[in-house]
Amino acid sequence: MSNLRAKISKATNKKVPVLALVVVAMFGMVAGVLAANLTVNPTSNTGEIGTYHTSTGTMAITDNGLGVVANGGAASTSATFPANGLNTNVNNLLTAGDWFEKVTFTDNAATDATAHTATVTIRNGTGIAGTQVVSTSFTLTGPGATSTGTITAYVDTGVTSLTSPITVYVTIT
Repeated sequence: MSNLRAKISKATNKKVPVLALVVVAMFGMVAGVLAANLTVNPTSNTGEIGTYHTSTGTMAITDNGLGVVANGGAASTSATFPANGLNTNVNNLLTAGDWFEKVTFTDNAATDATAHTATVTIRNGTGIAGTQVVSTSFTLTGPGATSTGTITAYVDTGVTSLTSPITVYVTIT
């Protein structure tokens, strides 16, 4: 019995008490049990299902996806393609907090200096075509010379909540 008392006395005099080690071990076991029972269920993002482009062949269209309008702005519905490597913006009326679609246009015709009408129509929800959210048109004028400049259109949807799926239609004439 005195031998057991001596061992307990030595354990309590050590720098790391045995009781602290037992608590840490129990904490580790509880964390392990919780981690083993934790289930992660990923959800796929099915927001925007695609973009439909039709064009006369003078412009390339890039869908840059959805975003939220940070700061409102007045409509700017026409632009001429800028010099090489530069970008110009067009947009319908922007309201802070609304969703917007970002579409970038690149002119492929080196000598095209004519005005083209680009119409962006956004639909959401299920069904054959979904429900139209917004449709807006921009006048995009060719650069008249070789250019790598772009025009980016920000299309405010007019809503702060969208129903999946979202479909974007871009038509240029």
